[in-house]
Amino acid sequence: MAVAAAPPAFAQTQYVSATPGYINLGMSTFVVAMAPAAGSYSVVVLQPNGTESSLSFAPTAAGQLLNETYGNSSLGFKASVNQVGTYNVFLEQGSDVVSSTSFYATNKLAVSMDMVDGGTCAYIPGADRGTKMFPRFYINFASNGAPMTNKDPGAFVTYTLPDGGKANASWDSGAALFVGKLQPNWNYTYVGPWDISAVLGDAAGNSAVFSYTGNPYVISPAVLKTTIQVLDTTTGQATTTLQSGQTVTIEATITYPTNAEPVKGFVGPLNPSRGGIVTAQVGWGYYNMTSGTFGGKNPGGLLGTVQMTYSGSNGTWTGQFASGSLSKLQAGQGYEVVVSSKDSASPANTGFGTETLLSATPSSTSTTSVSVTTENLTQTVQTIPTSVYAALVILLVIGVLIGYIVRVPR
Repeated sequence: MAVAAAPPAFAQTQYVSATPGYINLGMSTFVVAMAPAAGSYSVVVLQPNGTESSLSFAPTAAGQLLNETYGNSSLGFKASVNQVGTYNVFLEQGSDVVSSTSFYATNKLAVSMDMVDGGTCAYIPGADRGTKMFPRFYINFASNGAPMTNKDPGAFVTYTLPDGGKANASWDSGAALFVGKLQPNWNYTYVGPWDISAVLGDAAGNSAVFSYTGNPYVISPAVLKTTIQVLDTTTGQATTTLQSGQTVTIEATITYPTNAEPVKGFVGPLNPSRGGIVTAQVGWGYYNMTSGTFGGKNPGGLLGTVQMTYSGSNGTWTGQFASGSLSKLQAGQGYEVVVSSKDSASPANTGFGTETLLSATPSSTSTTSVSVTTENLTQTVQTIPTSVYAALVILLVIGVLIGYIVRVPR
């Protein structure tokens, strides 16, 4: 059986190229054609929808180049990259295709984000009311990784707010990012997890739908700052003790916390205009913060509750407590003033503070014992008869004389 020899295979010379070969919508690429010989040629770009753009190429010798831009409506092929898909490029001579290549256009954007606070721009997992929150969006073109900036025509970022509304991020020239903002004031209602999503794009048709998938950014009620001072009502002086029958004045100054760059109008005193309610409890022993009560499994008890009233300025609330008759406390126990506060926000911002008072009640048992002993000694001395007392003195003198007489000379 005869075997026919196959004709030799030769690699086709690439006379046309497009660089870069992967771009985003609105970008451009450079089409380079090299003449295989002198003649009349056409460089044709066939768009994904079948539309053609072409340029004439008439080299006078082999190796001459045509180098033109594709993607600029006023230069080169005078055509825009506005379709997603493959663009085929041909070097043609008459009806013959001398060489071909292609490039691909995408409309995809790569997106990520983080959250920082105001003032320090520190990364935060969430924030309390009164803290400025800035979601920052990192946006890059899928084809070359270049960032999308405010210089890209029609660039936009629209993101969701905690209440379900939408807002547009603005360009931050310092961070070189699109940055959104949220400034929850003292009575901002939509606390809890903030699951951010966003729609992004530009005028060329590049776009992305972004949904944050990390741990939600949590917005929490603020913790009010509380300072307490206890005064003896009679003297007006600060006291660190409490005893039976004593009346004390409790002063609690309650303010909203500050930070490096607080939300405007947030920092200030807790007052009636913000629906402030302040309550003081006075008790002894163990206080359970969870239940808000004294005692339980450990010894403790409530002595009284005081509804505090606003003094009129600086977030100071006052109230009086009359101690009445206090029982003796065991070693290691003390009295405690617990002040709780809240405002009218929903849910409320709350505050909590404590002040410890020592027992000033004297130990009646030890005092009585000393007093009784002293009286017994006094009575014993007073009941010795005078004659017996004189006899004891005489015996003492005789003893001294005898000791002197019998002393051994040295």
